[in-house]
Amino acid sequence: EHLPQIDVEAGLDRALRFAQSRAPQVQPQARPSKAPISSADPVREALAAIEGALYTIDRVRDIIEQAYEVALTAQDVEDAGGRALLAESYDDLRLSISGAIEGVDERASTLVGRTQRQFDVKLGGKAHYSISPTRFDLSAKGLNLNPPRDAFATFEEINTILGELDAALKKADRAAANYCRDAQFLIARVPNEAA
Repeated sequence: EHLPQIDVEAGLDRALRFAQSRAPQVQPQARPSKAPISSADPVREALAAIEGALYTIDRVRDIIEQAYEVALTAQDVEDAGGRALLAESYDDLRLSISGAIEGVDERASTLVGRTQRQFDVKLGGKAHYSISPTRFDLSAKGLNLNPPRDAFATFEEINTILGELDAALKKADRAAANYCRDAQFLIARVPNEAA
């Protein structure tokens, strides 16, 4: 299913700036750990987490596309040694996904990183909105990208890896679309929360 290109990062940036401009100006001061948070803070915090998650998904998606190109190139190489070199390049790219996920900030980490958990946003009163995390590690429950154990020795292995990469791209696109919907829902609540 083809999704239209959306400049979500720019939209989130505008929404966050709009919410900050509408919020009452308060002199910064240390907040005690048990102090109540203003009703606009959870929405802005969630939007910031989504923005970080979308940025990370973008980075991961770029790496997956590069890995896909390497695997496609390996399909056209007859020499087993050449395919083995490409398998090594593929594995380096695959492992760099872990680095991208480990490097996310704390807020985005709740949605795509190591400290995944459901992100609950209080909208006022008893109303709340939940954002579900998506696992982006290399495991079977995440992107399910296995190492090239036979160093691309067979074309069957290359085809299997291309299938895994296809599924990983689809998962990244679904997660991005879901987070965009979450962001749109929350952006619509920013003016009410900040007013």
